[in-house]
Amino acid sequence: MSSELYRIDGVLWDGGFTPKPYCPKHRLEMDAYSLAEGDPTEYEYDHLRCEECSEDYIIPRDIHEEQKYINRKLKSRELKDIKILNLDDEAIPIAEDKATSKNKKYFVKAILTESKIGQRLVVYAGERGKKEKTQIFIEPAIKRLAFDQKDIHPSDVFVKLEATFEDGTLNSIEGLKPNKKS
Repeated sequence: MSSELYRIDGVLWDGGFTPKPYCPKHRLEMDAYSLAEGDPTEYEYDHLRCEECSEDYIIPRDIHEEQKYINRKLKSRELKDIKILNLDDEAIPIAEDKATSKNKKYFVKAILTESKIGQRLVVYAGERGKKEKTQIFIEPAIKRLAFDQKDIHPSDVFVKLEATFEDGTLNSIEGLKPNKKS
């Protein structure tokens, strides 16, 4: 038995090669059973019973399909946090970082990718919980700086930009909010 149990479809499962069902109340391994409708000699295994409390747990698949589903569900959980290198497209993520404002109202996320034309830095920023955001694209190899015009303008998010250059020089630009027209 694995050291962790997982609650899936109302039943506890161990994460072994062939997952085993356990009663959520007693942690006792359960057996699958069910008589198929019509033919008393044919069994469908879509019920689980705890011998301690005699409670039945109905699972949405027969026991073998449910075990296969449990294995797939656990594997997807493992894969959830793994970075994806997309070799079919041209941009491969090589670094990522994110930050939030002190009051947690705003976010900024930077993703550095490698593509056929070189490195590209994409900066996403905006107010947390809102769909609107700004996207800034920096492509040093082709000396391009751009933003996605279908999103909000960077000056609607940033009031100061700070840059550290290769030689260690630090520069900042403040007062980026445009003047309101009356």
